[in-house]
Amino acid sequence: MTRRSMTPFTTLLFAGLGAFAIGLAGCSGDNGPDDTSTPPDPVFPPGPGTGAAIPITSATSIVASITRVTMPDDGKAVVEIYLRDENNFSLQGLPAANIRFVLARLEPAANGASSTWHAITRRTEAFPGTPAPTPADRVTGTGPANQAYTETATAGTWTDKQNGVYTYTFAKSVKGDAGIPYDGSLPHRVGLEIRLSPAIPSNNAVYTFTPATNLPVNESGREIVDNDTCNACHDNLSFHGGARFDLQYCAMCHESYSFDAQSGNSIDLKVMIHKIHSGETLPSVEAGGFYGIFGFGNTFTDFSEVVYPQDKRNCTTCHEENDADTPQAGNWRYTVNTATCSACHDNVNFVTGENHGGVAATDDTCTSCHGPNSAVGNLRVSNAHVIPEQVAAAKFKYEVLNVTSTAPGQKPAVTIRVVDPTNGNTPYDIKAANGPFQNSSASLAVEVAYSTQPDFTNTGSLSATATTGTPAQPIRIDFKANGVADPAFAGGFTATATVAIPADAKGSGEALVEGRPAVDVNGDGTLERLAVTSVGKAFSITDATPVAYRRIVDIARCNDCHRELTLHGDSRTGNADLCATCHNPNATDINRRVAGSNCEVVTGTLDDQSIDLKYMVHAIHAADYQVCGYNNTGYDFGAVAYPGKLNNCEGCHLPDTYYPPSSATAIATTIDAGPDRSTPVGDVAITPASAACSACHSDVTARQHMELNGGSFSAVKDASSATPAAPAEACVNCHGPGKSVDVKVTHGVGQFQNSN
Repeated sequence: MTRRSMTPFTTLLFAGLGAFAIGLAGCSGDNGPDDTSTPPDPVFPPGPGTGAAIPITSATSIVASITRVTMPDDGKAVVEIYLRDENNFSLQGLPAANIRFVLARLEPAANGASSTWHAITRRTEAFPGTPAPTPADRVTGTGPANQAYTETATAGTWTDKQNGVYTYTFAKSVKGDAGIPYDGSLPHRVGLEIRLSPAIPSNNAVYTFTPATNLPVNESGREIVDNDTCNACHDNLSFHGGARFDLQYCAMCHESYSFDAQSGNSIDLKVMIHKIHSGETLPSVEAGGFYGIFGFGNTFTDFSEVVYPQDKRNCTTCHEENDADTPQAGNWRYTVNTATCSACHDNVNFVTGENHGGVAATDDTCTSCHGPNSAVGNLRVSNAHVIPEQVAAAKFKYEVLNVTSTAPGQKPAVTIRVVDPTNGNTPYDIKAANGPFQNSSASLAVEVAYSTQPDFTNTGSLSATATTGTPAQPIRIDFKANGVADPAFAGGFTATATVAIPADAKGSGEALVEGRPAVDVNGDGTLERLAVTSVGKAFSITDATPVAYRRIVDIARCNDCHRELTLHGDSRTGNADLCATCHNPNATDINRRVAGSNCEVVTGTLDDQSIDLKYMVHAIHAADYQVCGYNNTGYDFGAVAYPGKLNNCEGCHLPDTYYPPSSATAIATTIDAGPDRSTPVGDVAITPASAACSACHSDVTARQHMELNGGSFSAVKDASSATPAAPAEACVNCHGPGKSVDVKVTHGVGQFQNSN
């Protein structure tokens, strides 16, 4: 899975949560198992020119380490901490009021229930609480709740040794709590958070040890999900005012013994996070209910409308069994109990058997049917969560073998092949009657787009007349209808376009396969559409050798969240080049703006919208986009909650490909098709840098800034898609690499990563 640079900004998906952190059922950090030997004394680099530690307030970021924990006879753990800055200088002067600790122990699995951390630092949350919970109609709890909590260092004994080393002696003893009888043989963990004002980013250091020996523990047995897995989508997951980032730390409070008093809901990670990511697909929500948690200030955060951007049966998106840092990642397959399963299947009553086939169940009986050794194979968790369409799609792979007749004025001929990679790449007969490509649910085509530089425009493709059709679409070759077996290529099929490449076309183009086989994957008589990754091949028009389409995004980064990005009825999958063939700077949705249609109802206008990829994708993720699509249906993305950091350009982009484009070479984005849809002449457009930036920076002030620096929101295109009347944009002069307001620096791309 692609990992990305992370920035210390509050995540957008669950903004306002404030009262709890996030992760999955028992989690780990990213540096592998702890050393089991006694740690050496730390080496403390001196401050610059002073030979002593520097003030903590001078740090840009804080790196915290817990170097050892000892357990005296009185049970009040003593913690030794080392703090340094981003340059490895020791830090002194952290007040006791600005650091908090959690102390927990690991309760072993018993009677089918999962093992769990059990926080020794705890509180009772009042019910209904002060201030009064809002909204009141979401209060479903029945009384006070026991909850894990932090201990601020002012409660115990805090010592600053002035050399980067601090010690803290807990006020809370691990002994004498009747609810958590002391057992020094069990793994215990200390974790910390640092809160300064103004905030300085800091990690959550944790230290796992056994009190009986005062030695660190190699593995706790709860290394199930790690920071990288969550941050692949969330960039840098942070909650509770931006002080809690690390899943090892989150798991200490979000454990099986902790509940939200106001809602009565568990805040155990394995319950809470599965339910949050299920969101609108929870059975209880689909039945008209709701799901949420009361957080800071007793304010309710409703997760009932969360849309997980992939199929939630993709358990291995979070539970990565091939990651050495998460040796228990396979727990999702073999640790089966009512708490874990009811997090998603929340309409099941395990006492009565309702919605469970009438079968009552307890934790110690779940594995008999759903465990890895169950005799009923289709009930095993690993099998029940298989997505049949994904398995079936793995049997298909597209290939573009040859592209000929691509000079100006010629009609391109393309040869493709579809093979089964699970069967020695055996070719399919795409014309076979009743085959996977010859039914009403299937499609198979090649899109021929041009030119690859600076961007596809497809001028002259005949996708639109003066008054009908969609502008700037590629030349489409229908292989389902017109493919002919080509004896020159084993298993290959060739088809020729009915439209010629225009006489004035230049440069290179690209031919890309799109489509979907359709098969009955489960024997129920219904054909399922399968998403198969698109492939393409560049070809020369006037270039001496083909020039590929520009590479600025990485589809693997899209798939960090989407797992498999597939759109348009599963016919366009996993290839950004294919998206760009249609979603280019000359294209709008004008063909879908029909009076009286759902498009008009949703968007409230018949004025067309740009579908240029650089504008559309930014605007969708910024929750500021409406568009009309298939069957004149309107789509409003105003409620999208992007789970990452909107300013982290490298969430999607390859490094350094997000700087303002030059208006001298890049193509402006059409926002209103001109009087003749078949040509860009007269199109009203936004100049290219302004188009990319205004999709996120959409307020009046930002627009005025762009206009003052050469941007235009009313430029007019000529026949070559250029905007000669628009002044040159000067954006790169300030926002370019190394400039005074460098985009990379201003957006914080690649800065401090909060993880151990």
